[in-house]
Amino acid sequence: MAAGGQNQLFTILLVNSGRLAFPDYTVQRVARVFQDREDLLRYDASMRALVEVTSAMQSGQWDLAHELYTAAKGAWCELTTNHDLSHQEELPVFLRSFTTGWTYTRIFSRGVEILQRLRHYEDAIEELQALLKQPVYCPDSRGRWWDRLALNLHQHLKKPQQAICAIRDGLSDPLVRTGHKLSLQQRALRMKEAASCKKYHLQLRNLPTFQVQDVKHVTIRGQLFPHEGGMGKSRFILPANEEEDDCGSIVICSVEELCLAHYRKQGFDQGIHGEGSTFSTLFALLMWDIVFMDGIPDVFRNPYQACPLDLYTDCFYENRKEAIASRIQLLSEATVGTLCSMLEDVWHSQEGKVCSLVSWERFSSLQQAQSLVACLGGGFLGGIIDQMAKDYRHCRGGLPDLVVWNTSNNSYKLVEVKGPNDRLSHKQQIWLDELQKLGADVEVCHVTATGARGDRLE
Repeated sequence: MAAGGQNQLFTILLVNSGRLAFPDYTVQRVARVFQDREDLLRYDASMRALVEVTSAMQSGQWDLAHELYTAAKGAWCELTTNHDLSHQEELPVFLRSFTTGWTYTRIFSRGVEILQRLRHYEDAIEELQALLKQPVYCPDSRGRWWDRLALNLHQHLKKPQQAICAIRDGLSDPLVRTGHKLSLQQRALRMKEAASCKKYHLQLRNLPTFQVQDVKHVTIRGQLFPHEGGMGKSRFILPANEEEDDCGSIVICSVEELCLAHYRKQGFDQGIHGEGSTFSTLFALLMWDIVFMDGIPDVFRNPYQACPLDLYTDCFYENRKEAIASRIQLLSEATVGTLCSMLEDVWHSQEGKVCSLVSWERFSSLQQAQSLVACLGGGFLGGIIDQMAKDYRHCRGGLPDLVVWNTSNNSYKLVEVKGPNDRLSHKQQIWLDELQKLGADVEVCHVTATGARGDRLE
């Protein structure tokens, strides 16, 4: 199932031949993940079970998936009865993901989806409650579990009172972040407006709330390119030469490329469609030494890591709190010249090295990255880096599709693009609000399809 380890061997071969380079860091192993050979074999068996369940789900074999999930529950029950697994709980959370307990928890989380597909909603609720009762494994999934529990209780079992309790507990859970928190709150608002929930108004009103402000919305029109079946992503038609709209040649483009052309006409001579990768790349370039800093046990356990093992956990911030605070202070006070030289130093010393945060091809050149940083400014960049450092796992998604900027006057816009029949996700709503609070010029650009040529602002 892991192709006999060929991928790992190929990586080592590429490194040894000088065709691939990883960042420089110090390997420091302290904790013992597996107690003995039997422990490792049990982990291997749990991973096989996870792959089999996932494979059955992907091929739509829901009855088989249910059988495999039930067998996994039996195996876990036997394991906890016959073996002392307390050492797994003592591991830091970023190493706990390499334990049997974590893997079986992932299977049970998939089991919820299997049970829902088979319309066994009461069993799904029982599984969700069991998952939420344990605080040890997969804490990053708690938001999804609370959200799903509230939905099942409200929509499928028609138990609004219990659904409200689930929403309250979910909103009070410190491990429920960003999009899932907003999703729970919006479910409560919909219940408050529903006639069937009138008698629960007082309970709904007393739930914890937080405000997300809307941002500017604009709408442009684009000529839709008719494609076979009408399924998949919408494609649009653009004149090949934007200066001569009536010349014969055309370009077939994505909705994001259509918007980039629109903003070019507004004077934004530079633009990138990169979504989160634009910001994660800037995050890594301005924080490289902190991301790969020494002195933190177990975050680097072999020489072929593209990021520290704690990146997607709260430990990342906790382990580097002082260094991160100091860097954010430096960025907020930095001149454009300082920001550009910080970028240049890391770019020249690290370019091409494998880092999961960095897309080296995102910017056409160092100069393009520097011109964007000059427009964004240190205060704004420090604000974004602060958010990402504290909770990269939940903050990496939902950032705007486009960054456009004008190099002559240093103005910029962050644009979320929405094609026909597309809506803002909860994470996107939260990021747009946060970016606006940080002082960014933010807008949502809706594209409506038209049979007539033209992409003018309505």
